Amino acid sequence: MNCYNEAKIFNFILWGGNTMKQLLGITLVMVVLLVPMSAFAQKVGGGDLTFSPKNASPVVFSHEKHVNDKGLKCTGCHYQIFQMQQGSYKMDMGKLTKGDFCGKCHNGQKSFDVKDTKNCVRCHK
Repeated sequence: MNCYNEAKIFNFILWGGNTMKQLLGITLVMVVLLVPMSAFAQKVGGGDLTFSPKNASPVVFSHEKHVNDKGLKCTGCHYQIFQMQQGSYKMDMGKLTKGDFCGKCHNGQKSFDVKDTKNCVRCHK
C-alpha cells in the first residue's frame, strides 16, 4: 500500500461514509494522539515517598517540591546521597543531624535545619 492509498483510507475514515464511521474515525485519531501524551504525564521522580520512622509521625518526601519548586536535579541526591531503591538505606534522625541523607542540605545553610525542633512539622505530617 502506498502513501496515496493510505491517505485515501484515512480521509475516508474521517470524512467518508456515515456519521457512525466518522465518529469512530475521529475517536480513533484522538486515541492515537492522546495515549502517547499520557505516558509522559508521570509524576516527577515517581511522586511522593512516605517514610514511617519508629516513634515519630510519617515523613512525606516530595520529589515535585525538590525538583520543580526548588530547581534541584535528580543527580544532586541520587547515587550520591540516596540510592534509587526505596528502603536500600537505613535512615534515622541521628544520621540526619550528623549531616547524612536529608541532613546534607537541611543543615541550616542550604535549607532549614533538621536539628531545630521547630522544623519537625515541615517533614513529619
